[in-house]
Amino acid sequence: MKFKYLALALGFAFLTCAQAAGPKVVGYYPYWVQYSQFLPKDVQFNRVTDIHYTSLTPSEAGELAFADETDAEHFKDLAKLSKENGVNLVAVLGGADADANLKTIAASADLRSAFVASALKWAGDYGLSGVELDWQNLTAEDAENYKALLNALLEGFRGKGSVSASVYPFASADAYDAATLNELDYVTVFVGDRMTDAEALLKPNASGTDFATALSMMAGKGVNKDKLIPVIPLYGKSFAEAKGLGTAQKGVGSGNDGILSYKDLMTKFDTPDYKVSFDEATQSEVAVSNMETIVFMGIPSVDAVAKLVKTEGYGGAAVFDLSEDHSEPLVSLLVTIGLQLRPDVQYVQKKH
Repeated sequence: MKFKYLALALGFAFLTCAQAAGPKVVGYYPYWVQYSQFLPKDVQFNRVTDIHYTSLTPSEAGELAFADETDAEHFKDLAKLSKENGVNLVAVLGGADADANLKTIAASADLRSAFVASALKWAGDYGLSGVELDWQNLTAEDAENYKALLNALLEGFRGKGSVSASVYPFASADAYDAATLNELDYVTVFVGDRMTDAEALLKPNASGTDFATALSMMAGKGVNKDKLIPVIPLYGKSFAEAKGLGTAQKGVGSGNDGILSYKDLMTKFDTPDYKVSFDEATQSEVAVSNMETIVFMGIPSVDAVAKLVKTEGYGGAAVFDLSEDHSEPLVSLLVTIGLQLRPDVQYVQKKH
């Protein structure tokens, strides 16, 4: 049986109607997807409640700008289509390599004010529903300034839009203050890449157990469960000569520096070259060939995370990123999430 048709075992029922309120389903839209020919018109808007555009990059003076100016027109299109489809568009502020400037901004009341003013202008110009602060590589020594920056955003956006934040429990747990995070509209929880070529033995890159641990860590700090939204990666990582979990690997395998999108994996697995299985212990997928092993999250593991979110009362689920999902509803990981969290949505177009 080809792996993608394991979806059938989950009892997919696509016989539903209009969208209903409930947990969030967030899709990240990075600026760089334009280079893989994924554009705003390609977004399946009915599969998400919110889109997080990443990212707007701050200068040392607190002014926000596109990370890549060539994406400006696409951002306009994304704002227009999001509004037309009733989907919230949130701009991510910061992201990779922005931590140095965020550190400078957060340490100064004047720069915090400039940062918030710039964010408000972007929100007004593009009709954004809100903003998300993504301060990576946060340390305990940044904790007070981080709180100050979040509080400045909360004050500036009160009555004008949502404020959320990305957190990285495995890297920065000591830097987060639960009371401040509970003031936010929601908190997106990243686990980061758990497997790199520096690891001697193969383990999952992300898994259901990783997300259960990360969410539990944040809830254990006192963050309200209904604020927490896990961010599931829609890509796998390949490692040469590995023969499965717990075996030795010899560096990255196929793909772009060893990274393959979920939709590309589904095409790859249409051949008999890979034996694909679900590892119950870690709640993750493993694909083994004669040349490599690929670790990824597929329908069973994503379904497990979505069930965890539903049963434990977390705030929803997110994916990174929208361009890497499969277009077919039967194979889509966003639809897998939606069937648990938003079952009243019609995910298959009715035939006329």
